[in-house]
Amino acid sequence: MKLRLFALLTVWGVGIFGATMTFAPVLSKWASFSTRTGLLVVFGALWWAARGDHTLSRFRPVFFAYFTAILALSLGYFFGDWGLWLFGLTTQTPSGIAVAKFSQASLIVAGVLVTARLCGENLPSLYIRKGRLLLGLTFGFLAAAVCAILSLQHPAIKTLGLAKLAPMIPWILLFVVSNGFMEELVFRGLFLGRYKPLLGNWLAILSTALAFTLAHMQVSYTPDIITFLVVLLGLAIAWGWLMQRTESLWGSALFHAGADLLIILPIFKSLGAV
Repeated sequence: MKLRLFALLTVWGVGIFGATMTFAPVLSKWASFSTRTGLLVVFGALWWAARGDHTLSRFRPVFFAYFTAILALSLGYFFGDWGLWLFGLTTQTPSGIAVAKFSQASLIVAGVLVTARLCGENLPSLYIRKGRLLLGLTFGFLAAAVCAILSLQHPAIKTLGLAKLAPMIPWILLFVVSNGFMEELVFRGLFLGRYKPLLGNWLAILSTALAFTLAHMQVSYTPDIITFLVVLLGLAIAWGWLMQRTESLWGSALFHAGADLLIILPIFKSLGAV
């Protein structure tokens, strides 16, 4: 029974995130609007119907998580260019890409937090809490440092040179910090605590990791998508484990930001920014 539920929740996650992620939309604007609206209606209705003593009541936290994720990601998708409009930037420069990521991430995070507040959820239910803070920050910082060292060995950085890289550093940091916190909140902060009573610790971690990884099948900044997805799955499992272990998202968000350093120049290159 638990494995069947694991499979069901994982398929839901892959389908929903694949259709609603902001970085590589697979649908036209109007098809995306219709799909997102339909998903919001379905999961909002399920969340409402599962109130009280009902056969669906044990799934109510999961329905809330899906509704909230779809709503927040849709805010980022449709309105996330506000930073570009405000500052007159384009995504053909490192500063424009970083501001675009911050703009999207800020709306997505706000969407999650406001929806949670309106629905009677609290910040600790999203893993926004102190938890084992010292352990989380220590592990996250060390992992991020290792990723930073590895990123300096990337051929693209050696070709670019440190003189050209230095002015990009503030924009790189803005990008990876914004993305790391946002994705840890949406993919794990929302779901791990709501999957855990249904699946247990490890199946909850694996389900969220698979949904996160397979949603990235759409990316275009890597020449070897299979290797990229295998590595990403390992990282996603590690981030889920760290969040559960420390009972907080701060360590995994820091680790995630560090890991994004490994792909930031390929992202810039794919958009013509370097």
